[in-house]
Amino acid sequence: MSIVPLHIPINEIDRYFYNRTEDIKKIEYYLNSLEIGISQSLLIRGVRGVGKTFLLQKLKQDSKKNFLVSYIDISRIVGIDDTQLTAQSVLLELLDEMNNTIYDKIHDSKKVTFLLKKLIDKLKIKDFSFSKGIHMAEIPIPATEDNYKKISKFVMEYPQNVVESIDGIDGFIIIIDEFQMLKKLKNPESFFWLMRSYSQFQSNVSYVMSGSISQTSDAIEMLNGATGAFGGRMMQINIDPFTKHETKSYFNDRFPEIKFTDDGFNRFYEYTKGIPMYINSFYNALSSHETYDEKSIDYIFLNNMDQILVMWIRIWGTLNKYEKKIICAMLNKENISWSKLERSLDMSPATLTKYIKTLQDKGIIKYHDGNYNFEDLMLKTWLNNEKERTGVYPQ
Repeated sequence: MSIVPLHIPINEIDRYFYNRTEDIKKIEYYLNSLEIGISQSLLIRGVRGVGKTFLLQKLKQDSKKNFLVSYIDISRIVGIDDTQLTAQSVLLELLDEMNNTIYDKIHDSKKVTFLLKKLIDKLKIKDFSFSKGIHMAEIPIPATEDNYKKISKFVMEYPQNVVESIDGIDGFIIIIDEFQMLKKLKNPESFFWLMRSYSQFQSNVSYVMSGSISQTSDAIEMLNGATGAFGGRMMQINIDPFTKHETKSYFNDRFPEIKFTDDGFNRFYEYTKGIPMYINSFYNALSSHETYDEKSIDYIFLNNMDQILVMWIRIWGTLNKYEKKIICAMLNKENISWSKLERSLDMSPATLTKYIKTLQDKGIIKYHDGNYNFEDLMLKTWLNNEKERTGVYPQ
């Protein structure tokens, strides 16, 4: 048996990618309309660990030759820059990635450099600060504080101008992963409206926004709600976990050496819920020398919980004390209202509201019919197990 990596290297996509045929067909159906000058913007969501990023990388890799596809991960920008996330830093990262995409697609560097110089000449800026900027085709692009309007206009118009300037290119697809982290901007609503104000007049540019985020998060309302920037015009696509049948087919195809009894497989599916991250991490704890029944699956799960739920252990370590207090107050309760949470916590209403929203943005809790609950019960399972094992919840 080999170990399945939980985070797949980009150059190993085809080796580990499985199924998702219908999801890809659905997404490509909307994006292919760029060929006839109709742009569709998409909002892709799903529970954490379901494989959204992997799917988006597969789409980028297999995109048509007449499409340019750029991918940026907002969490990466946040991680690199430990200061306040700014709209300008996001725009410059996007500009850099679009440039890389053009170079990867068009191997004639002289042609690319000429094209970029021609487009950049349209950007007239007085206050240059090359030390903070980026380079495109060995041309420095300045980072400016006083000319955000010009920078934003240039970047937003850039993909459509590129399509119109390059023969054989019919569309530019821009994938923005972990988009909910744009809420860290000083004015995220303004940024979403900026995107909308330009995209509505571009016939060859499609935006694909993706994130592990609760359906009830106000980030979705800001972006695509009735009063949001896109006003429901973004096509929303949910990436679902594998069904029980798909999970069984996945094992038969990729891990035929693993044997289950019927009740053993049913229990395995109860634990993993068809989420690929859980399936693969659970597989790494199994052996090819045993046939697993219900009891043995229970044993493996309870004795390898830290390995199987490593995703949540990492996430728990990133939460602040307020977020952890809210989560612990929700444990062992099916549903809990805001007022009950307030009564059970030594926290001001404003602080409680703020961190409930951040937990929704992170896809950890959800809101339904006036109550809050966990988006994924595996976090709850791990925390309760730690409390039973050590006597306290992890810090």
